[in-house]
Amino acid sequence: MLALVVEEVRYDFEEFPRYADDFVRDLLKLMIISKMNAAVKNPASANYFLYLVSQIDGCDAYVVKYGQPLLYAKYHGMEFTDQKVTSQFVRSKDHVIDVTMESVFGDFVKRFDSLASATKSKVKWGVPKEKDDKPDPLFALLDSFVGAVVTLTSLDPASKDSLVGKRFGIRNASMARKSLHIEFLVNGHLNILELNPGKKDKEDAAKLLFAKSEAAMAIAALTKQT
Repeated sequence: MLALVVEEVRYDFEEFPRYADDFVRDLLKLMIISKMNAAVKNPASANYFLYLVSQIDGCDAYVVKYGQPLLYAKYHGMEFTDQKVTSQFVRSKDHVIDVTMESVFGDFVKRFDSLASATKSKVKWGVPKEKDDKPDPLFALLDSFVGAVVTLTSLDPASKDSLVGKRFGIRNASMARKSLHIEFLVNGHLNILELNPGKKDKEDAAKLLFAKSEAAMAIAALTKQT
């Protein structure tokens, strides 16, 4: 039986506090990419997934054959699945971020930590391959979601919407046609947000499907403000 490898790393930006937000932003992007998936047998979902991945710098798609074949992301040589590595973080102070990484594969923990901590490998998405092409609008929604989380990790802890001192993680990011369902955890409680840039009504572009926390509702509200 494989033992779970757990690594906890503290990133302290006391000397360079303005970098703390950038670190959380890139960490969240990496966490989302590591959980992105789509069913191969659903052409609409699979094709959209492949198109999105083509607009993420250093990213490719590959097939994993579970019960049904699924597409996952291969980012800078690291092949992700929803079971390979799990990560969560807590921002306890404005400049202190504690990151927990878990995997049954020790090498994946080390590689994920390397990607998260590398100052030169900023996560770049919404980068078209062709000059005449435009960034897919889903990336604007994803940026808004990421920005919302970053904002709430700096909010006064006295606020019910604040994420300061709360454990945050991405459990899944599955493609359903042209919608992305992001399952995220706040102190272990599951919340599900649907992102669909094709919706005419801006209110429906970021729709909370399931929520167990005030912070989740705040994240959804801020994401819609894009």
